[in-house]
Amino acid sequence: MKQHIVTVKKAFRLIYEVDKKYAWLLFVRNVLSAVLPLYVSFCISFFVTELAGERRIGYIGILLLLLMVGAAAGKFMGAVLEWKCSARYMKIQDAFTAKTSKKAMQMEFALTEDTKIQDLYMHAWQANLAAGTMLEKIFSILGYLGQVIGCAGVILGLEPLLIGFLLIFFILFYLLDYRSSVLERKYAEETVPILRAIDYTRQCMKDSVYAKDIRLYYPNSFFANRLLGFQVERIAKERKKEYYCGGLQTLETSLQMIQTIVLYLILSSRFLQGTIQIGYFSLAVSSVAIFSKAVGEISVSWNQILKQEVFLGYLERFWELPEVEDKMKKKFSKVQMTEKRELIELISIEFRHVWFQYPGSAEYVLKDVSVILKGREILTLVGENGSGKTTFVKLLLRLYRPTKGEILLNGISVEQYTSQEYQQIFAPVFQDYQLFAYSLQENLLFDGIYEKEKVREALEEFQLLKKLESLPKKLEQCIGKGYEKDGIELSGGERQKLAIVRAILKNSSCLVLDEPTAALDPIAEVELYQKIYQISDKKTCIFITHRLAGIRFSSQILYFKNGRIVEQGSYQELMKAGKQFQEFYQLQAKLYEEI
Repeated sequence: MKQHIVTVKKAFRLIYEVDKKYAWLLFVRNVLSAVLPLYVSFCISFFVTELAGERRIGYIGILLLLLMVGAAAGKFMGAVLEWKCSARYMKIQDAFTAKTSKKAMQMEFALTEDTKIQDLYMHAWQANLAAGTMLEKIFSILGYLGQVIGCAGVILGLEPLLIGFLLIFFILFYLLDYRSSVLERKYAEETVPILRAIDYTRQCMKDSVYAKDIRLYYPNSFFANRLLGFQVERIAKERKKEYYCGGLQTLETSLQMIQTIVLYLILSSRFLQGTIQIGYFSLAVSSVAIFSKAVGEISVSWNQILKQEVFLGYLERFWELPEVEDKMKKKFSKVQMTEKRELIELISIEFRHVWFQYPGSAEYVLKDVSVILKGREILTLVGENGSGKTTFVKLLLRLYRPTKGEILLNGISVEQYTSQEYQQIFAPVFQDYQLFAYSLQENLLFDGIYEKEKVREALEEFQLLKKLESLPKKLEQCIGKGYEKDGIELSGGERQKLAIVRAILKNSSCLVLDEPTAALDPIAEVELYQKIYQISDKKTCIFITHRLAGIRFSSQILYFKNGRIVEQGSYQELMKAGKQFQEFYQLQAKLYEEI
């Protein structure tokens, strides 16, 4: 019980942090909803007693007035409170949704690739209502307890032993509801991976990113069949749950009928024997109905609280996942902090005996990598697919953390910089870069400061300005049809140029480009490398590429193989050495020659 109290306090605190009035409005609403049926029952009891007795017109009028005014006022106040609670609950739900979404964006990047974390995210998303539901059920229980206590007094007047009889039924109801709740929680856990598969398949079917491939490779019913298969799997589990839960609910309904029939038989017997009057009989009948419903609702609400405790646990576990570390791991003096800000420009980055393996994997993707990258040079990473280049870059960007070894920026461990400080250094364009369905201007800058001339110059440099300025909304035009019907569709080359412009406009000292010319024609490719070469005296440039043109522009080349840097040097030095890089280069050159 202590643990339940702690969890309820936690739910109250979470709600209170978002809306300080919601809990109290909810409490008043539930008290009112508990009191109103009792008020109506007592008024009707007095009314029926008066009709069967002295029939005083004035008294009957007063009773009718009290009944109608009280019931109308109660209903009106209940409707107002329901509306206010509903509006505030939407605000709370939005706040929890925003917090969960923000957490998904800020947690450690490596966690986003973990399927267990993806399942936890699905659970957390479903649990956004957990705290509010727990609070509502707690107040519901308090309201129903008030009804039980009020009705118990009436029922005790008939037969004290009835309380024991009702208590036995209450225990049976609780056990049945508890078993049903356990089955529902088990079902929710089992269906999360299926729901994730359904969401992914639906996304593929409707997203324009996949539209061309679907039409050319899967034009018939592949995706529809996959979706149907996942849905059938979910429905099978749903039916299994409904089979057992439905049986339990049927048994519970039967017990409620037995309980109600027994109570009504006793009431009828007492009335026919003349031991109770018609007014008390009326009150007792309504009290039995209210009592039976309240007892059942207490059982259901309590098991709902136990269920929401589990969901709240998912939500808390997700919210507590480690985020990108934004605190210094040791304290610096003011002088050291000043030096660090001055040196943030990037003088050098050193990988010192860095190893990396993915969680759950026995194999290392990178093995004992030691290298120093100097600022304001063009560095190119080459090697076969799967040789470790992309992992190296993700470690460089601090998206991953080394399993062993350390990375230093300007002689200081990168762990001692805030993520904002450190990642401000880099402006990457990934091979799978993303443009968003917002305006062109937002895609270029997002949180950055808009400097109109600087943006125009960058777009002009990449031959994009003329086209974008000709659009009806110019740079306010949205990209794609994500949510704006007049969004612009860009070609692959234009999208890649826009992503590179975005990187150049970021106030950073290091460009990281992963196959930056994949969507460009040969002329545009040469022009791009010339532009990069021109800015290399101001910025460090790091390429991942297999294209020969990019290799020739490099100050230094790192040749990766099987997770190691096996060769390092300038183009001339590596060709002169005549080892694996030369073979790699000449293999490509030979293909061009044969053409």
